[in-house]
Amino acid sequence: MTSETKPPEEVTAKFRDYEFREGVQQALDDAGYETPTPIQSAAIPPLMKGGDLIGVAETGTGKTLTYLLPILHRMVFDGSKSPQAVVICPTRELAQQVGKEAVKFGRHLGLRTIVAYGGTSTAEQKRLLTEGCELLVATPGRLLDFVNSAWLSLRRVKYLVLDEADRMLDMGFINDMDAILRKMPMSRQSMLFSATFSDEVRELAERYMLHPEIVRMSAQTKVAGGVDHALYPVADSQKTDLLLEILRRRRATKTLVFIATKKGTSELALRLRRDAHEVVSLSSLLSQANRERALKAFRDGEFDVLVATDVAARGLDITDIDLVINYDLPMQSSDYVHRIGRTGRAERHGHAASLVTPRDERKVKEIERLIGERIARIELEGFRYRKADPVRDGDRRGRGGGRGRGDGGRSSGGRGGSGRRRSGGSGRSGGSGRSGGSGGRSGESSAAKENRGEGGAPRPRRRRRRRPGSGSGGGSGSGSGSGGSGSAD
Repeated sequence: MTSETKPPEEVTAKFRDYEFREGVQQALDDAGYETPTPIQSAAIPPLMKGGDLIGVAETGTGKTLTYLLPILHRMVFDGSKSPQAVVICPTRELAQQVGKEAVKFGRHLGLRTIVAYGGTSTAEQKRLLTEGCELLVATPGRLLDFVNSAWLSLRRVKYLVLDEADRMLDMGFINDMDAILRKMPMSRQSMLFSATFSDEVRELAERYMLHPEIVRMSAQTKVAGGVDHALYPVADSQKTDLLLEILRRRRATKTLVFIATKKGTSELALRLRRDAHEVVSLSSLLSQANRERALKAFRDGEFDVLVATDVAARGLDITDIDLVINYDLPMQSSDYVHRIGRTGRAERHGHAASLVTPRDERKVKEIERLIGERIARIELEGFRYRKADPVRDGDRRGRGGGRGRGDGGRSSGGRGGSGRRRSGGSGRSGGSGRSGGSGGRSGESSAAKENRGEGGAPRPRRRRRRRPGSGSGGGSGSGSGSGGSGSAD
């Protein structure tokens, strides 16, 4: 069973009303913090009593201090080497931020904090573990590695925090979390914080928490008031051209561009550099040292564009981003709010643009349903739009626009005989085959996308000489030739 607490409409408490231990209150005074945020007002009292808690709140609402302050207040400093508190974060960036906050607010207590994450050498982290700590902040993979290799014992853990639990589930860490939590005492206090309260998050809480209280900040996800956001409909083949045009017109000092794939970050960054932009890319392909250098350079203004995967969607601590562009929409609707929330911070006004194709219609509807509003659609005046790439069942099956050219065309599946198609609508090279009735692409396949160069321009292909007797259907669909008929499967 769970009970739910609604946040107070007005925040009346002061941090001093909680009667934190002296070292904690001194750190709050040093930071100039007097009044708690709504999530802190609602969650700190039950956490001070030792109960389990689920906090549903967006990034930037003060949830890190929500769990850190009660933990620091109740923690026993006995010099033991095994951690009393473990905070599990989905990304290295978030783990580093939590670690910094812990050091800042635990310095008057003599708190020993270790931050452990992948992508960097384990030597220094192992050395720190042998010296001991009270608080361990870690990503799931690295934490499990240390536990399985006996570098770390979780038997003395009294406080567990799953920060951004929904994100960890999205990233596929459920098995790692299962393995980690089984090695902790059942008597611990568990805290779970999430931007959304999905069925998966609820199931995770039911497995590992005891009668948790739920503090939900908002029944509906809201876009920050300082952010103007809009959709920019465009054909898939023109996304890069439209991105470049938006960058030219906006002239933002700092722009964050989100893209779906790791490979895409470096490819898009290269294309933007050709257009005289100072660009740095960020994905999990980079080592931790290079990631930190990239973020520092972008933060210091050495680059005007950062191209990133969702690894930067949460935990990115840069307050002066002017423009966020979704080159690809996120897989999860809630990530839309997190992404565009990277701009419009610190009382600044921000802008967000999402490039959407006809294939994105379902995602757009999910996002609009989540935020409770219709997002404006914008067409750039003066930009030469082409007709959107069609998405039809026939395209997926490889049906083309007409018959093949006879014995001079390319076979859809090979030389002679009954040729099988390799991919929807593609010729031998994976691109869309030639068709007597259609001059363009017919249902671009994944192989065709790989063959396309930067900015959607096709790479040159070597022309094959036709052998006598080789069949030729039209590149997509059925065709007749001297070698037989090609069939599209």
